Amino acid sequence: MIKLLTILLSLFLFPISLLTGCGNEQPATVMTEKVISADSNLTLTHDGIISVSNGVKIFAPISGTVLEKYFADGSEVTEGQQLFKVGVQEDSLELSQKKAELAESMTAFARGLVEKNPNVSELQFEIEKNRELIQRMEEEAVQGIIYAPKSGQLGADVIQIGMPVTANETLLATIGDINPAAVTFEISEAEKQILSASDNLKISLKLDDGTTYPHNGAIKIFGNTVETTFNNPDERLILGTPALIEITGAKTLGALLVPEKTILKNDVENFVYIDDNKKAAVKKVLLGDKVGTYFIVKDGLKADDSIIIEGFKNLREGTPLDATNAK
Repeated sequence: MIKLLTILLSLFLFPISLLTGCGNEQPATVMTEKVISADSNLTLTHDGIISVSNGVKIFAPISGTVLEKYFADGSEVTEGQQLFKVGVQEDSLELSQKKAELAESMTAFARGLVEKNPNVSELQFEIEKNRELIQRMEEEAVQGIIYAPKSGQLGADVIQIGMPVTANETLLATIGDINPAAVTFEISEAEKQILSASDNLKISLKLDDGTTYPHNGAIKIFGNTVETTFNNPDERLILGTPALIEITGAKTLGALLVPEKTILKNDVENFVYIDDNKKAAVKKVLLGDKVGTYFIVKDGLKADDSIIIEGFKNLREGTPLDATNAK
């Protein structure tokens, strides 16, 4: 009865397999790999963007729009240098208008004094009122002027003029060092434990042209954020360029892991195909945290199971297999 339910479930989940024949069915060519288990060495990969190291992030102090930018993208800046003006365009226009009105009022006041106009006192009151308003508006505008908190290289993540910003939330720019350059990415709690407990990690970087950067990297973990840094004396690593970080030498700490690409899903459950005595079998798995391009398996697999990692998309329960082990 259980086997019948399993077969019906697999047919429901993978309707394409209904098109395959029965009886003298030809074996499907697949690639398999043993479940990664205790004390295995892992190779973990993460996509990222080359950026500055030791970066200081600059956030919008007030909400509004980026009105001005006082530097060239990718340039070096010095501490205290004016970087941005943030505010509301209408407020900036109103301030200019109020200053123009004040200039007109002062001209009229001077003329009134010469001509002994009895209404000069009213003009003087209007001038003082405008001066107070302009002073308040200028003080508010000053809050939207952003200065460099340190000297360094501007990263590639610079906001552009005209973009809306939210106070203390929108990232305007990052200032840091280009040598070394960095690639930063987020990790799960499980991966943090694995990396923190592993000695002799090797960090390498693959560029978007497929080549491997000749310098090995260093790794720092801040909470669930990883910063990998690479010496960049000739500035071959260009800010904003995609890169792939490869970490070798990590230990699994007794966990079972399967590649993310092998997991099939419906609305509520996850499945993988395994090689069960040269026949395809569907296994429901309970997944834990992600570790690089793998998932921890909490339930559903054993350490000696052979996961089908290639050729599984058109399989069905019981399909005969012509399997090759990837390792």
